[in-house]
Amino acid sequence: MRIYLIFALLLASACSPPSTVTRQHDNWTGFTQVITDEHEILRDTTAVMTARGIMIARDGKQGFAVLTNLRRLVPNGPIIQSMHNGDTRLHYHRHDRPLTHCNDRCRRAETGAIYMTKAGFEVASHTGLTLRIQGRRGRYTATVPAGLFAAVLKGIQ
Repeated sequence: MRIYLIFALLLASACSPPSTVTRQHDNWTGFTQVITDEHEILRDTTAVMTARGIMIARDGKQGFAVLTNLRRLVPNGPIIQSMHNGDTRLHYHRHDRPLTHCNDRCRRAETGAIYMTKAGFEVASHTGLTLRIQGRRGRYTATVPAGLFAAVLKGIQ
């Protein structure tokens, strides 16, 4: 019985979102950023997606976002057309489509950001953020855990 309990605790801790945040300040640009470690939010037979929570501040102004990285495990890279949370279309912006994970062959990934308000970020720190991703080469559903948002908010203080 104890072995099952220990195994269950190890499994639960392996699935929990990272609580590590990095806080950096650049004296030259004046930007301060609080960012979480990368966390896998989707893995299926065709794709893997990771996310990081981030806050960037300068001159008393703050910006909040979720940085995303989606890569397909099958031929052809992802091309995200839109992201939704329920019926609400999220403010997603593609940053790049780099070749990554070049162990046996390189895979095309799409990196981007979901820009959010502070109020939306605070709500997501309690509820998480369920993503419905519509792409030219596939549809995906993923959930950004509330812990990523909460860790960024805690790192600000």
